[in-house]
Amino acid sequence: MKYQLTLHPVAGAWHSEQLTLTVEGEYIRDVEYRPATGDGAYAQRLLQGGGESAVRAAAQVCPYCSVAHTLALSLALEALAEITAPLRAQAIRVIVAELERAASHMNTLAALIAALGLNSATRLSQLETRIRSILLALLGHHEAAYIRPGGLAEPPDEARLADTERAINELLPHMIELAEQTIPRRTLVARMVDIGVLTTEAARQFGLAGPLGRASDITTDQRIDAPYAGYTVLTPALVVEQGGDVHARAVVLLIEAIESLRLAVRWLHNLPIGETYTAFTLRLGEGTATVEAPRGPLRYTVRSDGQRLTAVEIGIAPQLDRLLARTLLQNAAVDDTLLIAISTDPCTACWRAATSVIGREHLPL
Repeated sequence: MKYQLTLHPVAGAWHSEQLTLTVEGEYIRDVEYRPATGDGAYAQRLLQGGGESAVRAAAQVCPYCSVAHTLALSLALEALAEITAPLRAQAIRVIVAELERAASHMNTLAALIAALGLNSATRLSQLETRIRSILLALLGHHEAAYIRPGGLAEPPDEARLADTERAINELLPHMIELAEQTIPRRTLVARMVDIGVLTTEAARQFGLAGPLGRASDITTDQRIDAPYAGYTVLTPALVVEQGGDVHARAVVLLIEAIESLRLAVRWLHNLPIGETYTAFTLRLGEGTATVEAPRGPLRYTVRSDGQRLTAVEIGIAPQLDRLLARTLLQNAAVDDTLLIAISTDPCTACWRAATSVIGREHLPL
């Protein structure tokens, strides 16, 4: 018997996707899934203006990765122009990127707990809302593209920075308390441990990275392995789990969210003084930059004839696709399907923008 399971736009996805499951009794025997993938249309939209207009367009690609997209594109344009943003701008870029990471992770965790039917999903959603409100308050009216080639759209207001530090410091104890209460909780452990297991070997074969890979003991993180922006000065703690199951993925997301807030506070407490913008001029050539987005590596490559952008390529980290869905879900209990799928943190918005998958460039999208 075949069933269709619709993945609605929770956990950062814009569009619904469908899994078609062949079921025998209570178990899945076969899986059909192919997410909607990029056709290059998004990348083409970035070519309709100069560098800064491209960044404004990049801010619209994904509601949960807009900072990551604008940062990756800005860094690629800066590499092309052979400039570096001032250290103060680099530090603030890290702060907004880490707030976005924490909010995205909490959104996925809330969806995961909701799939279990637990009331604590409401608390997780409230924490995500609080983190996102802190981020939006810091971005101000430049929400669409606070990060720009050369630095920031405007110098940050000192009072706003102080409010941000105070708000994060007030939030952190609640996040730590949540982790202490949630991670060892017996009902969650019983429903998550040994469910949707992805071994380290399998994760390497799939080329996984980001939280999905780190939950299977893949010790890669662009912020640490190839630091950029303010990560060259202050780096986050590496969060790795070995279980490779739903519980391990949830733990990585939760602890990373806490570490993101801690890193943001470290920068806010030690913010460099100085300018937040270096003059940017589009030049002939090519530039590439890779950042650690909420779901793993995000790479932008730009080409210019010196007057305008002529090409933009977007590479994303591997995430839920046909092969991975089959590996995780085949022979799994039907009741665990949604739980396993959400734990991989799928995002069709980024899928639709991508022109390649990092580590799988030889495979078609």
